[in-house]
Amino acid sequence: MRWITGMWAEMVKSHQHNFHSKMIYFSLLIWPVLLFLTSYYSLKPFNLEATSPIAEFVDPDSIMLFLLTGFLGYIFFWSLVQSAWQTSYERQTGTLELIFLTPVSRLAFVYGRSAGNLFEAAWLFTVFSVLLLVALGGPQSIIWSALPIAFLILIISAVVWGGFLNVVFLFSRDASILFTILEEPMQFFAGVRLPVAAFPIWGKVIAVVFPLTFVLDIFRGLVIKGQHLSQLSTSLFILAGILIGLIFLTTLLMKLAEKHAKQSGNMVLF
Repeated sequence: MRWITGMWAEMVKSHQHNFHSKMIYFSLLIWPVLLFLTSYYSLKPFNLEATSPIAEFVDPDSIMLFLLTGFLGYIFFWSLVQSAWQTSYERQTGTLELIFLTPVSRLAFVYGRSAGNLFEAAWLFTVFSVLLLVALGGPQSIIWSALPIAFLILIISAVVWGGFLNVVFLFSRDASILFTILEEPMQFFAGVRLPVAAFPIWGKVIAVVFPLTFVLDIFRGLVIKGQHLSQLSTSLFILAGILIGLIFLTTLLMKLAEKHAKQSGNMVLF
């Protein structure tokens, strides 16, 4: 019960601190829509017929659905990179030290922060994506019955990913380099704009680093291709292994980060 209370308290705090203006919600819709449109129209000048090279990996008639689901997953994951990046500001303002003085579970704090920021940052683009799917392809363009399980996998994966990043950002007051590394590479190599199968071997190796790669494979398989979970078992097992590994690392790194902060005094209080 205390774990849930701590998680809920962090979600409320994140909402009041980060989402206090209507303009913020406006930007949370416009920015991902512009990203999506830029990617779509950057492909338009090229040959997207059945004879094009990309047709070997993606049905040309499903390019719009491919990009839309790709950016939907990317927005879920990228919003948590931004959330973790903002952790450095909470260190500087002293909020983090006050939280660490309380008996609240540290894991409840990081996962509450992830869940709170995820729902606030992603719901507008999620609504936009679903409406666009229906408007462009009709209600029959996606497998509606698969949406709940697809979103459940997406949300759980994103929250676990966000919790891990929050802990990583606890080790440094300026982790902007990590922010930069995770922006474009994750968007490109995770299969947001181009199918991973089209990459050379070295590109596929980099793609494995990002859990978003497997989340998108599962999401598209369920929602666009109408595949069953059993047909996606390979991606599901790999994703489950990655998430279990991230939870273990989050727990371990959280203890090390707090111990490091107390020993080095790199938090304001300790």
